[in-house]
Amino acid sequence: MSQAASQTIINASADCIWRVIGDFGGACQCLFGVVGCTVERAGVGAVRTLTNADGSTIVERLESLDQAARQLSYALLTDTPFRNCLTTMAVRRLGPAQSELEWSATSEPDGLPEGEATDLMQAALAANGPALKEFVERGGAGLAL
Repeated sequence: MSQAASQTIINASADCIWRVIGDFGGACQCLFGVVGCTVERAGVGAVRTLTNADGSTIVERLESLDQAARQLSYALLTDTPFRNCLTTMAVRRLGPAQSELEWSATSEPDGLPEGEATDLMQAALAANGPALKEFVERGGAGLAL
């Protein structure tokens, strides 16, 4: 089992950050390299298809959503170098206008050595945390910090 995690401090309230990531379809607007998103269904079981700038797509299914804990998990359904990939995003309040986003993933490498698979997943998480931070801190989608 391969594991990767990224923590990002964001200068915004936990509620503000959760409004972005807690919306499974809306969160796509701040993911690195993603130019489009469609969502089928709502709530747990919803499936989103992300379209990247290069035209490739990634399909994910919402597995859990805990509004009170500000945490969600989703499974990667697209054929990638990762099997049984489960990604979790959680927001933790640090202060009235500062929070931590923890983004983690577990998976089984598929066709890659475990170390290489872990590095690849770590790089993806490390790119998306700062992208979300920038989106939230600049008031993306009319957010009131």
